[in-house]
Amino acid sequence: MDPLRVSEAPRAAAPRGLRREMGRKAFHVSSVALPALVWVLPRPFAVAGLLGVALTAVAVDFTRLQFRWARFHFLRRTRTLLRTHERHGFAGATYMVAAYAVALLLFPTPVAVAGMLYNGLGDASAALVGKRFGRHRTSWGKSWEGFAAALAVNLAIGLLLPGIPVPAALLGALAGAVLEFLPLPFDDNLRVTLGGATALWLSI
Repeated sequence: MDPLRVSEAPRAAAPRGLRREMGRKAFHVSSVALPALVWVLPRPFAVAGLLGVALTAVAVDFTRLQFRWARFHFLRRTRTLLRTHERHGFAGATYMVAAYAVALLLFPTPVAVAGMLYNGLGDASAALVGKRFGRHRTSWGKSWEGFAAALAVNLAIGLLLPGIPVPAALLGALAGAVLEFLPLPFDDNLRVTLGGATALWLSI
């Protein structure tokens, strides 16, 4: 085997992995449109809209898991964005919109929006910085550089949103970053959104 090709293989794999992660996290960042709408719409309209989106996502996932024809068409369009476990279970996007709807039902609007942004922006920052600049990694694959990026972005979110005191912004940011960083049960869209929002709410 050509040694030059062997040496180049890891380099080729890394950009592909980064590109794939960027595709997934582009969806995360685009989800910022949901908390933006929640912020500007009257609360009843925002709740109804998010619940509608969440129920639609659950219905789509349930249908494609039950029916082979639906699974074929769904995976043909989304396979490159899905992780392996998502092909046989609910997609991360479904967990995301469900978590956003539950957050808005449970918490005041600023707290719910912060939880959504922890997930949409903080989680994406952790993944992209970790993939590109991560040098100090844990045994479960996350990087401390990614954790620091999520913490910084989460803190900026808390400080910029009206009505959130600085100590609460610090605690919410830390909770969101830790819940993204640790290898805990449940989908990280649920953990980061609802766990971060809960910590922020309890500390206000």
